[in-house]
Amino acid sequence: MGRLAVLAEFGYRKDPFRGVHMETSDVSRVKRIVGMAVESHAMVSIVAMRGQGKTRAVDSILREMEVKEIRLFTSDKEKVLVGDIERALITDLSEEPVRRTREIRARQLRRIVGEASRRQEVVLVLEEAHRLHGQTLRSLKTMRELDWMGQNPLFTIIMIGQSNPMGKPGVDEVRLRTDTIEMKGMTAAEVKRYVWETVGKSFEPDAVEALSRLKDSRNFLDLQEMVINLMNKAMAYGRKKVEAFDVFELYCGGLKELIRKENISQGELAEEVKIPKSTLNLILNDKADRLTDETVANAREAIADVIRKRKGIEPAERMVGVG
Repeated sequence: MGRLAVLAEFGYRKDPFRGVHMETSDVSRVKRIVGMAVESHAMVSIVAMRGQGKTRAVDSILREMEVKEIRLFTSDKEKVLVGDIERALITDLSEEPVRRTREIRARQLRRIVGEASRRQEVVLVLEEAHRLHGQTLRSLKTMRELDWMGQNPLFTIIMIGQSNPMGKPGVDEVRLRTDTIEMKGMTAAEVKRYVWETVGKSFEPDAVEALSRLKDSRNFLDLQEMVINLMNKAMAYGRKKVEAFDVFELYCGGLKELIRKENISQGELAEEVKIPKSTLNLILNDKADRLTDETVANAREAIADVIRKRKGIEPAERMVGVG
């Protein structure tokens, strides 16, 4: 069942995730560093996987600072050349036609950026920077050397990417002049706060706790997908609230909450499911990634069967009317 269909089944009249912009400690740190970079005309690289809020953090601080932003709109970042960046700067900072001759265009760029930077801070934002060609990245060093009226550098460069563009071969000189900030994702406390602020009414407290301890819940997009999957799972059991059992069944997390709620000791569970205590302990402490997928799958199903019997429920796939 699709995202909106699941939300509608739980009584939501609109997508609860839209319009919720939670400022995490990660985002606050990026905003502080970007603010410093703009004041210092520095070059920084913001690195994070999708959904961790890197673009939102950069956009937020730049709006607050009221700078002049220059962005490239082409989707084919691998083919972006330094000439494309020069044209974007000239076009966005003046009404002059871009000169065709390379040397004349370089002089034109120096003058236009120099004059613009005296009126307002100029910030070049390069999104999906991990896809830029090494030669284009090397050219940024030359652009940083532009000076005007005794001022150098004339503008700030902010690169945003899913991996560090400075890891490419042949860009050592650029790397040495670039500050790299790696975002770590949400903390467990921030995951809990985000779930409570969006779909909290559809989750039991132990389910939120279990979800917050999963490594894959650390960025906004993955967390949203996990939440929808869990709500769909709960709905298959005929419930309108997600429980820790659902988190365990789908993601092998929340076993601590389950055995506490069902009054089962770790020793009793190990004896009942015939699983070594060492294996059970890894699952219990959300370290299942140290086990093979087959071991985790078999253990999870065995433990789920025990919990189902204690709860007196049938497996979701056997329930009538689940589609």
